[in-house]
Amino acid sequence: MKPLVVLAGMLLALLAPAATAVAAAPAQFAPSMIEVTLDQSQISAAVGDTLTLESNILNNGPGPTDPLVAHLNVASLDGSYVDLEDWSANVTRSVASLAPGSSTSLSWEFQAVNTGSFDVYVVVLPNGTSTVGPLVASPPVHVTVAGRRTLSAGGALPVVIVIPMLLGLAAAATLYRTRLNLNRRS
Repeated sequence: MKPLVVLAGMLLALLAPAATAVAAAPAQFAPSMIEVTLDQSQISAAVGDTLTLESNILNNGPGPTDPLVAHLNVASLDGSYVDLEDWSANVTRSVASLAPGSSTSLSWEFQAVNTGSFDVYVVVLPNGTSTVGPLVASPPVHVTVAGRRTLSAGGALPVVIVIPMLLGLAAAATLYRTRLNLNRRS
């Protein structure tokens, strides 16, 4: 019996480091089964324009997803400052669990605030009891925002002088006609 206990002890001693290594190893995730796509690849706009983007979130996996969170992001490609809250008041959305093969669409409305070149994309990440798992980003939509022409004072001086002169001449002509008609009647 003693040799059996010794053999079992040796077997446990040999297997213990392997079991500890497996337990200590970080969880490995299969490639994400969530796919995020956007309905456009490029947008041209002017400062102040309101833009709309549709995202589609698809579960390609064999089982349902956890509840998800979708987040709209704007990244400057030319160093312009981006304050996301200026671009959109609604940048984070909850998405219910998706059954295998099912999808959901989200509409994102945002306003072009700065001039420049930007990438807009949607990131989806788990928001459930098992908050582990990879986040998934959509391909970016390239947004080019041009400045808006504003009115300037250039060329205003002729208008400022001519319009009152024309109004004065019209008033003088009306007054002259009225007096001429009164003089004829008397």
